[in-house]
Amino acid sequence: MKIGIKKLLIIYILVMGLLLILLNGIYYYTMRSTLLDGQKQSIELMTSHIKSSLEITQNGEMLFEEALAEKLRIAAIAAQGMLPPKLEDVTNQQLAEVRDKLGIEDLTLFKYLKEEHNFIAAKSSDPEEIGLTTEKWGSGKWNKVFTELMEKHNATPIKNFGENLPSFWAGPFDTATTDPSRISKWGYYNDGTTDYLIDPYISDNIINRFHDNAGVEFNIEEQEKNNPLILEIGILNDKILQGEWKAPNQNNPEWHSERKLLYGNYNYSSPEDLELAKEAFAKMEQVHEVMKLNGKSVLRSYSPIRLQDNVNKGFDRMLIIVTSDMDKITSTLAAKEIRIFVVALVILLIGGLMLAAVGRYIKKQSVIVDDVQGMYLQNIDSLFKTVKEYRHDFVNHIFALTGLARIKKYDELEAYLLSLTHINKSLNDIADIHIPAFHGLIQAKAAQALERKINFEYYFKGFDQLNLDILKITNLVRITGNLIDNAFYAVQEREDEHRKVTLLAQVEERMLTIQVLNNGEPIPKQLKERIFEHGFSTKPKTHNSGLGLAIVKKLVEEYSGNIVVESNDELTCFEIHIPLSPKELIQG
Repeated sequence: MKIGIKKLLIIYILVMGLLLILLNGIYYYTMRSTLLDGQKQSIELMTSHIKSSLEITQNGEMLFEEALAEKLRIAAIAAQGMLPPKLEDVTNQQLAEVRDKLGIEDLTLFKYLKEEHNFIAAKSSDPEEIGLTTEKWGSGKWNKVFTELMEKHNATPIKNFGENLPSFWAGPFDTATTDPSRISKWGYYNDGTTDYLIDPYISDNIINRFHDNAGVEFNIEEQEKNNPLILEIGILNDKILQGEWKAPNQNNPEWHSERKLLYGNYNYSSPEDLELAKEAFAKMEQVHEVMKLNGKSVLRSYSPIRLQDNVNKGFDRMLIIVTSDMDKITSTLAAKEIRIFVVALVILLIGGLMLAAVGRYIKKQSVIVDDVQGMYLQNIDSLFKTVKEYRHDFVNHIFALTGLARIKKYDELEAYLLSLTHINKSLNDIADIHIPAFHGLIQAKAAQALERKINFEYYFKGFDQLNLDILKITNLVRITGNLIDNAFYAVQEREDEHRKVTLLAQVEERMLTIQVLNNGEPIPKQLKERIFEHGFSTKPKTHNSGLGLAIVKKLVEEYSGNIVVESNDELTCFEIHIPLSPKELIQG
């Protein structure tokens, strides 16, 4: 049996180990693919949110810039009322005072150079603006609008290029020529009253606050917070990326209105971006690529977006580039892989231990069967020995009864018959016990009680409901036998006619209760707890090793039961309660 178990255990470990390695490899590549697909789906959902945000922001910005244009027009009209109509009569100091009163960033007056088709900043509250010419602004579109304002006092609307109001036009937010780090919104007004073009303007602080609290940048930040795998999200003007637009001023190659990066960040740029952008717009679907950038393995997702023309110079074709951290994805997967491997290894070991335990259990069961058989045979031998003794005396009993009858000693005859009836009852009242091991135990203990002149009574109730395994039956026999032996010893010192031991055993409401009562000497209070200690005994060392009650307590606790001891001058009771599971009871 040992050799078989060992071989089986070795085969089990080898097969399960190989299977574990194979499954781990399959799991890794499957999960890697699943995680990538999950991240791609997450990015699709993310870009859908960003597109919605772009559309909302576009409409919001258009309304917002229209409101700013109206504010600039009111400021221009107010400035006109505070300034002389002739340019030569206006001073820069006056412009600074008007600027402060109106609460705008600065105020500039442009002189119309009709013959040169140009405008020059003649007076301004900002000294840096003076002398500035406009012929190259927006490839000449700005000059065209300025000319119409000076000559017709109204400008012809140009789609997606500023806001038109009576005698007024406001340009889009753009880079200042005098200071490329500054972005402003300018308004231009002329109703024919003055010989100059009034130009009030405000900084981009107000529009930045709008973007921070309600715009696309806010949405991008939220998306990055919610997805820890995202390194950056960038929204690019695809027309700039693919070279369809060129900056008008090569000395200042990236104007705000013609910038490549519209929103987010673009720190992870790649030479492959242009080709992948073309592929994405050709298919009008997301394109994904794993690549190495900035020392990291990243997943790049290119999402093409087409919108209606935007207020900012027709940004109708945008590319969202989402960069995900592949290293984090694989490290997360590796961590999961290690955890799964450890769990699988533990399960493998547990399986091996269980297999070994099953082998030991089978062996142990055979030992238990032998023990039970030995115990049963021992009890039967004890019973037969007692029966043989009484059978040997049977003839003597007959002669004694005959003699008492002949001499007409009827009282003595009746007493003699009662004693014989008691013996017979003790040996025959065991028929109601439905567990053979208990049957043998009680037979043996009844025989011992007769031999020791102990009045031993026993009552069993509900044992026909029990469906116990052999191990539990064996242990219950050990518990009961030890308690009975202990009770027999306790009553030994009493006179023969006063020795009494009672066993009460019943099954009721999924609880097995065993009570062993005796009328021997009471147990002192200080010894009640110690009697269950290993090796402790009140009996002489020659009679007992002090293990009986310790074994009882250990077995009772193994079955989640409890033991209670009550002792007084009249009676000592050991009461045991052991819970039973539904499968240990015969249903119905």
